Amino acid sequence: MVESSNLYFTNEEIIDSPSKRDGIDPLVEDNLRRYGADIIQEAGVLLKLPQISIVTSQAIFHRFYCRKSFKEHDVHLICMGVIFVSCKYTESLRGLRAVVNVFNYIQQKREKKTIEFLDTNQQRYWDLKHEVIEAELTLLKEFGFMMSVEPPHKYILSYMKLLDRSNELAQKAWNFLNDSMRTTLCVQYKPESISAAAIFMAARMLKVKLPEHPYAWWEIFDTTHDEIESISFDIYNLYTKPKPYYIPIDKL
Repeated sequence: MVESSNLYFTNEEIIDSPSKRDGIDPLVEDNLRRYGADIIQEAGVLLKLPQISIVTSQAIFHRFYCRKSFKEHDVHLICMGVIFVSCKYTESLRGLRAVVNVFNYIQQKREKKTIEFLDTNQQRYWDLKHEVIEAELTLLKEFGFMMSVEPPHKYILSYMKLLDRSNELAQKAWNFLNDSMRTTLCVQYKPESISAAAIFMAARMLKVKLPEHPYAWWEIFDTTHDEIESISFDIYNLYTKPKPYYIPIDKL
């Protein structure tokens, strides 16, 4: 079973990932990470999941691919698996049929295919159902019961009250947090630090001055200015990248 201390990874560990060791180009891996996080977000919205379920799914997705390779495990199946597992852990249950149909719809839409919903009379439905269950078992085998995620989002509103700041600042920071889930930040830094970076970025965008006297505002988060700058850089860097897309690893 995975220890809680093994749910975070250093920058060196992320760079020297299982996918890289399997010969996958780092740009391809980065693209697939962003692609997976994107379709998890889209599926979560279509399934009307609370944000905690979506964030939990994305965090488990990133954890998984820090330990396993995209070459061994298809991104679509793992995305379905993490959504299905996370719904159980966050007590927002959704049926397997709904999960399979939503991801089938997303895949068809992104590949510009005719939208055809699956039903239980089709073999493809039963094949996908079996594969999602296999993905769920793979995740459970890898992480055991270490599926809980502490989302950085929960700190935003309470910190906004402590800092006596506006809802507009909170909303901008929330949006940056959602974007941060498309990166590996959630498996590199504690959620308080990511939340602080999102507030920092929102304040900079809105030209809001945060207090630095009698003590710096980020001390509330038990983080450092250097850490905030590093996290912010990674989120800003995300916006310079092209839109992610599915890359079939077996055809590379």
